Amino acid sequence: MIWRVTSCVVAMAIGLILLLTGTAQAQDVRGESSSSLKGTFRFSTVKTCTDVVIGSTTHLYFNGTIVYEGNGSARLTQRGTLVLPSSTASSFEETAELAYFLKPDGSLVQEGTFTATDHSYTLTGARMIGQIDAQGSVLTLGAPIPPEKETVTTSGGGIAQYFCGASGTAVRIR
Repeated sequence: MIWRVTSCVVAMAIGLILLLTGTAQAQDVRGESSSSLKGTFRFSTVKTCTDVVIGSTTHLYFNGTIVYEGNGSARLTQRGTLVLPSSTASSFEETAELAYFLKPDGSLVQEGTFTATDHSYTLTGARMIGQIDAQGSVLTLGAPIPPEKETVTTSGGGIAQYFCGASGTAVRIR
């Protein structure tokens, strides 16, 4: 009699585990993909970078829009303020063509090349990671840990490399 009760309990436990595993697998298969991220988002980001060679720190403050096309590509436009040590702040504008991938758990990886609107520099190696909420309307963004090297190339041929940390939020507006 005890054997029957034990085997019934074990069978029910296995059945429950298989049911939950099947549900989890089904959610992963039909979960979000790059195609489910489509629309215009307004964002604000703070970024702090350290020059790889001389170790100086810069602070950047951005706001702008990202248009996710639903196919793994996005367009970004932003305005920002650059604060250098012992210097006055300067403003800038830039655009970027981004590639992104949205994983089934809602986590996001995006990267691209940024270009100043006056064509004075190009930034490569910029990568952001993030998470989208269940409703698809709020993205939290940050730099990868450990940071990856970003390279700024000026129109005059100068090159500088930085390690950066960043944090930001984007909210769907359309």
